[in-house]
Order: sequence, then structure tokens, then C-alpha cells
Amino acid sequence: MRASLVSRPWVGLDLGGFSVKLFALQPGVGTVRVLAAEAAYPVAAAANGAPAPETVAQAISACAARAGVSLRAMHGITVGISGADVIVKQIQLPLMDEAEVGQALRFEARKHLPFDPQAMVIDYQVLGRYVSERRVDVLIAAVAREHLERHLEPLARLDLVADIVDAAPLALANAVAHAAGGDRGALLLLDIGHAASHLTLFQRGEPFFARRLDFGGRDLTQAIAAELQVPFEEAEEWKLAAGSDEPGFRVDWAGRELHAVHEALEDELVDEVRRSLAFYRTLGPLPEPLRLQISGGTARLPGIAERLGALLEFPVSVFDPFADLGGAARARVAGGPQFAQAAGLALRKS
Repeated sequence: MRASLVSRPWVGLDLGGFSVKLFALQPGVGTVRVLAAEAAYPVAAAANGAPAPETVAQAISACAARAGVSLRAMHGITVGISGADVIVKQIQLPLMDEAEVGQALRFEARKHLPFDPQAMVIDYQVLGRYVSERRVDVLIAAVAREHLERHLEPLARLDLVADIVDAAPLALANAVAHAAGGDRGALLLLDIGHAASHLTLFQRGEPFFARRLDFGGRDLTQAIAAELQVPFEEAEEWKLAAGSDEPGFRVDWAGRELHAVHEALEDELVDEVRRSLAFYRTLGPLPEPLRLQISGGTARLPGIAERLGALLEFPVSVFDPFADLGGAARARVAGGPQFAQAAGLALRKS
């Protein structure tokens, strides 16, 4: 096989509310090179969590340039999609051949989706067939067609087409499962995005669980701004500096900024996580011991994992998708946990 074909990368694109994250896997001789870059939108564009398509398109181009990736010479692209009308749910069907599942879902989807299936794009994966119990477990992912088209508009402005579109919770589960390797234990991840967060729980033989939480890094910025009585932009600048590789100042949880962060975590996010885990208990057993990993740009705040662990009363750690890539070469890039979704998207075709 020619080297020019071997070296074409597969790209995962996370089109978030604060920034675009690009994660590319480039095959080489005996190894896989990892290329990654992030391009944030102007703070004013990200303030409401809905940047304009042209702003997102510019950020995609900036990411590609920083990572040294030619978007027109890549092997393929996987784009993540999230939102209130993106549904990921595990359901049960009567025992049938796999070829019959797709046709059965045309009728079953109405029972499990809060929207008209005719207005949605639906995909599925058979998780298991249990002959003795006469059932098939199926994971369905659905998104409103209008939402999908709107989400892909930035790519259209660059004359690009997504080869794969994956729901954010599935991409996140893929990232942590890859990092876990052969570990068959439960995988619980909280990805704290800009405008919302995703909690996913995957454990073999038990129901897959994903829930979108209406809490994100933007809420922490607003809490800091209210505490200090400063503009949103100034609070965001402080938060980004605190989470950088070299903050340039002492990050102190006794300070007013992180006191505001602590209050917001305790009053909003922690309660949402607890309610979500309590709901899961109605579906299946929670793993023991319970351990949570966190990702997203907010996970870069020093000490936030320990703070959340103290509030939740079980261990919390930061998930870094770069930590276990089998010795793959990595381009210089700040951070790590904010690339969780993009990594899971790129790994879809690895």
C-alpha cells in the first residue's frame, strides 16, 4: 500500500458551544500519530452557547491549520452531535433476526421517542441477543432532522461532508472504553461542556445510560461574574487562565472565584448527578465501588475533581484521552480532558 494512502488521517470534530476540538489519528509505519487542536470562538459568540455557522466554520479551519491537517486530504470525518433533541436510549425488542430489527424499529420508535420519528434521523446497534429470554437489546440514537442539518451547516460552508455523525454520549463512551482497554469494569463519565453536560454509564451486561444535564462551564463563569460583580467576559478570562497549563497566579479554592464555583457545583451539578444515578437504580444496579471520571474544558480547573469527589462522596478523577494511546506520537496541544468527545469520534474508525 502506498505511503500517501497509509498516512491520511481520520478526523473527529467536536463542534462545541465554546470551541471546536479536532482530534486526528494518522496511521504511520508501526505507530499512529495523534494530531489535536482547539479553536475557541470569540467570548461574545460563545456567551449564549449558540455561535453562528460562519463562526464555527472559521474555528474548524483554524483547528485544521493548527493541527497541520488538510481537511480535503483526510481519510474521513466524524462529527459529534448533541442537544436536547438528541436521544440515546437502550430498548428491548422481541427475539428476532438482526435483519428484522431495522423494520421493527419503524414501529417501536414511536413508543420510545418524545418526537415524531418521521421528523428524526434514527440509527441503532444491536447490543445482545438473549435466546432464553426471547429478547434483543438494541441501542437507538435519534436526532431531529432539522437539528442535524443546522449542526452540519458549518461543514457545508467549507464544502465538507461528514462521513459519520455520532451522538455525543456514544462518542464519550467510546473514548473511555478505548482508554480502559481490556478492563471490563463500569465506566462512568461526566463531560462538562460549555452550555450543558453529559453523564454516561456503561457496564457490560447492564443498561447503557446517558443523560444530558442543563449545567455547563458557562454556569460557572456566570457564578464567578455574579460573585465578583464583573462582566461575563472578565470572569471567563479568569477561568481560562486558572485552567491553563501555567496559570500565572495561585489558584485558591478559598478565594472568591473558586468559592463561587464550589457553590454552583454543590447547588446545581451535584444534585443533577445524584438524581441521575438514583434514576439509574430503577434500570439496573450501580457499580460498586462507584468511581467517576470528568472531562471537558472545566475539568482543567485545578482541584475540581477532588472538590466534586468530596461533594459526591465517592472518588472523582480527570479523564485525559491522551494518557493511554499506546505510545502514539502527539502534536503539542494544551490540555487534554476537553478532547474526550473528539477523541471518541476519531476512534470510531480507528
